Amino acid sequence: MIARLIFVLPFVLLTACGAGAPPPAAKSLPEAPPPPALQEEDRLVCPADVKECPDGSFVSRTGPRCEFAACPAEKK
Repeated sequence: MIARLIFVLPFVLLTACGAGAPPPAAKSLPEAPPPPALQEEDRLVCPADVKECPDGSFVSRTGPRCEFAACPAEKK
């Protein structure tokens, strides 16, 4: 009887502790959709990156040296 108890007891303990059971399946969360693309009117520009031209229009920095583009009146 004691030999049988010594043989069965480890299995009972392992099963009671959950060691014999497979781990629960991980639930995968649904992927969140990507954020919507910004519309042209929603884009923010740093004031230091725009220049107001004499005609009231604005130009931004451009090129590898980040210089301001020419104003429309200066292009002609």
